[in-house]
Order: sequence, then C-alpha cells, then structure tokens
Amino acid sequence: MNYIVRLTTLLVIFLLGDVYTFAQNQEESPEKFMPKELNISSSAVFELMGVTPSQISRSSDIKDFKVDWSFKSWRLNPNIAVQGQPVWEIFYSRKSLDKYRKAGYFGRMLASLDVSAGTVQNEKGDRRIGFGGKVNLYKAKDPLLQYDFFNSVTERYNQDIQLAQEQIKNVKAQLDTTNDVAVYRTLSSQLLQLENSRNDIITRQREEITSQSATFAELYWNTSFVDFGAGSIYTYSTDSAGSLKKLSLNRNTGYAAWLTAGFGIGRNWLISGMARTLVYDEQVNFKTQDTMTFEEFDRDTIFGNNLITVGVNIRYGSPYFNIFIEYFADLRETKDKFDVVGFDLSRQLPNVPTGQVVIDKSVSWNLQPVHSLTLGGDWRMSRNVMLNFGLRMEFDSKWKKQTFIPISTLVCLMR
Repeated sequence: MNYIVRLTTLLVIFLLGDVYTFAQNQEESPEKFMPKELNISSSAVFELMGVTPSQISRSSDIKDFKVDWSFKSWRLNPNIAVQGQPVWEIFYSRKSLDKYRKAGYFGRMLASLDVSAGTVQNEKGDRRIGFGGKVNLYKAKDPLLQYDFFNSVTERYNQDIQLAQEQIKNVKAQLDTTNDVAVYRTLSSQLLQLENSRNDIITRQREEITSQSATFAELYWNTSFVDFGAGSIYTYSTDSAGSLKKLSLNRNTGYAAWLTAGFGIGRNWLISGMARTLVYDEQVNFKTQDTMTFEEFDRDTIFGNNLITVGVNIRYGSPYFNIFIEYFADLRETKDKFDVVGFDLSRQLPNVPTGQVVIDKSVSWNLQPVHSLTLGGDWRMSRNVMLNFGLRMEFDSKWKKQTFIPISTLVCLMR
C-alpha cells in the first residue's frame, strides 16, 4: 500500500507542477519560447514494464508534461503513466534560451531528465506499479543548441516586440498619471491596439519557430544519441475489489538500469540497441518427501537473480511515421531451477528438515520467454499525440513460439 501512496503523491506533484507551469506560461515573455516536442518517446517506466511496442526507444526531446496509455491487454483498465521533467521545469522552463545554452554539459544533461510513474494490470489481473527515469548522455544534434535554426527568427521578431512593449509601458505610465476622462479613454484605446499588435507579432514568431522545428525534426529525427535509464517495478496479486495482496517474487518485481544508444543512416534509417540489467528476487516452489514416512511437503525458497536484456532495433521512416523491427533476448543469470533446488541437495536449503529430500519433478518457477521479435511503428498524429503500435512474438530458449501479442500505446503531451 505504501507504493500506492508514493504513486499518488508523485501524480499530484506532476499535476500541480504542470498547472503552475501553465499559469506561468500565460505571462511568459515571447523571447523565452522554444521548441519542446521535436521527438516523442514512451515513458521509462512503461519501457521497463515491457508494455510498449518498442522496448528500445528513440531519444526524446520532450520538455513538457506527458501521459501514456497502454493497451497491451485490450481491457478498460487504468494502464497509465505520467512523465515530467523536474530539473527543466525548475531551472530552465521560465528562463531565456541563453540560460540553457550557457549551461555546462552536466546542467544540460540534468535538464533532459524524464521522471515517470505508472501502473498497469496484466492478463492475470495482477497490478503492476513502477517508477522510472531517463537522462540523455549524448546527442549529436540538440535542437536547443542550433542557433542557425531558431536564433534568426527570435532576434528578428524580438526587436519589434521590445519596441511594442516600450510603447505599452509608456502608455500605462500616462494612464496612471492622467485625471482627464477623455485622455484616459484615448490612452486606453491606444493601449488595447498596442497589446493586440504585440500579440500578433508573438503569434507570427511562434508559428515561424514551430515551422522551423518541423524542418529540424525532418532533418535530424534519427540523430545519434546515448541515453541512460533506471527504475523499479512492483507486482501484486489483487482481489475482486482491486486491493493489493501478495507481492510477486519474480522478474516482474525488481530494480533495473539500462543503456540505450543509436545512430542514424541518411535521413530515413535509425539503428539503436539496448543493454539492461534487472536485479530481482525469484521464488522457486517445490516439494520434499520424508525418507522414512514418504510424506510430501510443499516448500519454497527465494534467491537473488539477475536478468540481462540485450537487443537491437532497426527503424525506417520519418518523424511523422516510421516502422521498425526489433529483437531482444532476456537471459537469466541463474538459468536452471535445479541450480537452486537440486535433486538430493536438500542439505543446502535451510527450510528443508533433515531426513527429507527434494522431489525433482515438483520443482517449478516462473517461466519467461527468452527471445522476442516485434514488428511495429510510430504514427505522430499531431504535435501533441503519437500512436505506437506493434505485434510481438515471444519464443522460448529453443525458439518455440510461446505468445503473439498486439501492443499499442497512446502518447499525449498535456498543454
């Protein structure tokens, strides 16, 4: 239940932070405008849970609050993740672009930090709760550092905006000092015209920068990058009312860290790869038999395990629509359940009394696919909405097909 409290608290903080940012942006100076959504990717927590079509995601340029919905099970469940950028919101979002550009490598790296929290319900009805974060370590083309793309527009319009603001300031000063009703009405009308003129200039400026952002995205959507991510997930069995019960001890509960990197070929290809480690406790169930009475007893043991995931993703297309093929493999550090509970090795298990032996046929643990192959794509439906889709095929260690799963996520920027 503590995890529910933590998730709820984080959701409230994100929502309040976004409302505060929205309120601030209403009075934001036009020279502080900058592109915030050139590339959109899934949240780190959903990637860790494996409920996104592609687990090897592209690097993200999002500088806004975001919500993801997952439809892996095709049920009307609250499979939702929220994502925010705390360092960006605190130190850069209401500052001029120069503050970000003058920041050192460490400052810009922290500004790219995405923090997310999410929950999904799997096919068995278990509730999964997770927290995650990603940070960009390297990007060949950071859009906010491309002076040629955005500075010329900003500087050209800022001269007109500054002149309009000076005129507005002078008219307001006259309004504060005049006592003549006729003069006050004339100045009020003049002030309204000046403010409308300034707003028109700001609108034209933003539209032109938005157009330049689209051009930049077309040229460099597949720019080379290196991202680092980390997170944790907790999976609980639930009752009919949805209350959390027993914590599952398998690969669905643990702590993870991963590295994702990619490089572009031409303007249409992006090849990326991922290496991830997941540390978790795994439960093995088995039975023992008394050597004298032949009575059988249900037993279990818990041991620490490590899951190594490696994979590659080949993507073709544009920032608006692209398709991909992805392969990854999940390799357990301890692959054989008998390495933990071996036949006639009961003396190694503290919870097995003397005079009992393990029944080898009874030993069982959570079976998981080893190989995974996904075909899918991304469709950017608008500036704020992207649809991810895919068909995932999972195989065991001998490449025998186990599952065939359609997966879809809807990614929305909240403005």
